[in-house]
Parts: sequence; C-alpha cells; structure tokens
Amino acid sequence: MAIPETTDPHSGRDRSWGDPALDASIRDGGANAVMLGCGEAYLGPFGVFLRATTVQIGLLSALPQLVGAVVQWWSAMAMDGCPSRLRRIRRSVFLQALVWLLLALIPVAMGHGVVTVWWVIALAAIHQAAGGFTVPVWNSLIGDVVPEEIRGRFFGVRNRVSGLSSFVALTGAGLVLHGFERFGVAAWGFMLIFAAAGAARLVSRYWLGLYRDPAWSVDAAQVFTFRQFMRRSPQSNFAKYVFYVGAVNLAVAFSAPYFALYMLRDLEFSYLEFTVVVSVATVTQFLMFRYWGELSDRFGNKKILNLCGWGVCGVPVLWIFSSHIMYLMVIQVVSGVIWAGFSLASNNFLFDAVSPPKRARCVAYQALVNGAAVLAGSLGGGFVAGRLPASFAVGEWTWSPQFTLPAIFLLSGMMRFVAAALMLHKFREVRAVESIRHRDLIYRVSQIRPIAGATFSLLTGSTRGGKVGGGELD
Repeated sequence: MAIPETTDPHSGRDRSWGDPALDASIRDGGANAVMLGCGEAYLGPFGVFLRATTVQIGLLSALPQLVGAVVQWWSAMAMDGCPSRLRRIRRSVFLQALVWLLLALIPVAMGHGVVTVWWVIALAAIHQAAGGFTVPVWNSLIGDVVPEEIRGRFFGVRNRVSGLSSFVALTGAGLVLHGFERFGVAAWGFMLIFAAAGAARLVSRYWLGLYRDPAWSVDAAQVFTFRQFMRRSPQSNFAKYVFYVGAVNLAVAFSAPYFALYMLRDLEFSYLEFTVVVSVATVTQFLMFRYWGELSDRFGNKKILNLCGWGVCGVPVLWIFSSHIMYLMVIQVVSGVIWAGFSLASNNFLFDAVSPPKRARCVAYQALVNGAAVLAGSLGGGFVAGRLPASFAVGEWTWSPQFTLPAIFLLSGMMRFVAAALMLHKFREVRAVESIRHRDLIYRVSQIRPIAGATFSLLTGSTRGGKVGGGELD
C-alpha cells in the first residue's frame, strides 16, 4: 500500500514523512487494521454463530479486554529494566498471530455450543493479553519516534490508512462469510477470515522490525504506583481525563456487544447486510481521520473532545427509531464522523498530557480503569437486557419496542450524557492552541466533503460553502 503524503504547513507542498520509521509505522497500522477487520470485528458474529448466550456475548467483548488491561499494568511495571522495547513488541505480536491461527481451527474442529464459546473467550483473552503487553511499550516507543509538531497530522494519516485497510478487510471478510453461508458451510468462512487475521498480524510484525528503537531509561523520580495515581486524581488533569474516558467506555460497553446480536439474531440480517452496516461507519472514519488530525493540531484535542463527547451521547439513541437497513446506514455515517474525532482526540490527548518517562505507566493505568469500566458495562448491559419489561410508560406515553435490545441502546445514550455533563468540563487543554468557538468548529467540520459535509450540514442547518483548509457500532 502506498504511503500517503502530507502537506508542509509552511510551504504548502506535499512531502513524505522523511523518516523510514514513520512510514513503517503507517504500514504496520494498516496490517494491524486488517487483523482487526478480519478478526476482532467478527468475534461477536462468531459467538452468535456458535449459539452463545447473551451473557457469553457480553463476556466475549468485556472479559478479554479486562485481561488485556491487567497485563498492560504488569507490562508497564516491567518496562523499567527493558533493554529493547521493540523486541518485546514483536514477541507479543507473534503470539497474537498464533492465537488467530488457533481460532481458525475452532469452527471446523469443534461444534456449536456453550463449551466451544468458552474456548473462544479463553483464546480471545490470550489475544488481548498479548496485545495488552505491547500497548504501553508501543505508546512509549511511538511517542519518542513521532515529532510533537506533526503528531496530529501523522496519526490522522496513520488512522486513515488503518481505516481504509479495516474497511477492505471488513468488507472482504463479510463477503467471504456471505458466500460460505449460502452453501451452508459458514464455519469454513470463519476459518478463512481468522487465518487471514493471523497472516496480517505476521505482516504487521515485519513492519514493526523497521521501527527505530531509541535508547530508553526511567528516572526513579518518574515512577509512581497505581495507588499514587488514584490518590492524586482529584488534582490531576490527566486523571480527570482518564475517568471521563472510562465513564464513556462503561456506557459504550453497556450496549456495544449487543449491536451484532440485535442485527443477526433479532433483525435476522445476513452476514452481507451486517457487513454493509458496519462498513459504512468504518469508511466514514477513514474519510474523516485526516481532517480531525489537522483540526487537533490547530485547535487542540480538548476542543474536539468537547464537541464529539456530546455527539457520542446521541449515537446509540438513533438506533431505536427504525430498523430499516438504509436508515441504519445513514446513522452509521453520523457515528463514523463523531467517533473518528473522539478516538483521535482522546488518543492524542494522552501524548500531550503525559511526559515521555511516565507515558507507559499512564497508558497502563488508563487501561486498568477502562478495562474495569468495560467489564462492568458489558455485564450490566447483559444483566439489564434479560430483565427489561415489554413496554415502558411515562405518563400517558407508552413505548413498546419489538425487541428489548433497543432499550439498552437508549440507556447507553443516557449514561453517556451523564458522563459528559458531570466530567467533560473537569479537564483542560495542556498545550498552546488557537481558540475557536464550538459552533465555528462545527461549521468547519460541516464543510468537509463528500460524506461529512452532507451529514453535518443537515444536522446544523448550515448552507454556506467552503471547506476545511489545510464504528462503529456503538
């Protein structure tokens, strides 16, 4: 895949990054995205195919992430005497590839049922553990490799390449499953796409080998424990950001595992229809990452979080109004625009808010908070889903949904709103950026063509011309 070029803000001319390590990072991101598109994106549908219970679907989403979060913490603690960050990353990536190859054997070697699902959950936990081992190390390494002045644009381009790769992999995997399902051998389709995920992770490992591996050391004065992190949280700007993102993740996890269940079980979508709906959000994010990256460099990540943090509150609520596939595709466009900004800004805020020696620990501590939040949210969503009444009455108004899961989506939106109202204003931007009003930022985003412009112009009522100058199912 060709590496995209960026624009020098001073000369206005296109140029490459000029650093082989950055080019390798972009290619590594693309290969990793193929693994996510062929593999992780279809673990939920795989659970449905294996006839997992609602609780197992929640555990398949949440338990591996909690395991990964705990391993992140351990990995960060073990980094202090690490001679080579890159060697650690490549070993863990190899283990992830091996797990996908083992998962590829399950569809044809084992039958449907609860026991098989537990094996899948166990392997998914190992996969996330290996990934968790790499996350603080990789964040520490990439933070040293990418210059601060191009960070937003670089990750915007990297995420754009990853988004395109994920879209191609997601679509291709969906078509494979659709084709095999028509012949009554969907198990072989899952085997093929999981094997492709493992192969893609091996390609990612190759590109990781071309990273630079700068010398690394930790001053004892920079070391702090999770207990100290929690104790300082009332005064820490970074901790307030962590707890806000954790609250959002809890609310997202309350509903996220059940979108696939809703489409495949309740709406009886085919794998092709499911893939189309998921892919719309993925391709929208691909189109938007570059623009959000430019905006974050110029106006700061907190301003984007302020805007998109309110936007994510409405995304799951939109699912309650219609189950028509065209309607779901439209709201997936909205979701893709909002989540592209939120994910890019929340990831980049960490690099701005934390000094390099503390970065690995802070990433690990944030992962612990997020892992606990995701587990609580997923289990809470599964528990509530099995106990919801058939109708809801508020005064004279009664809502009687055909299925119970849309009520979970509504509750998730309400939980996100509470998180934004209580916590979004508590942390601040940490670097000097240009000032911009929220309505002007909305206008700038609204003029991005082709997809985002039509969507945001409809939402904001904007009719002026111009454009910006130089997942997602939840």
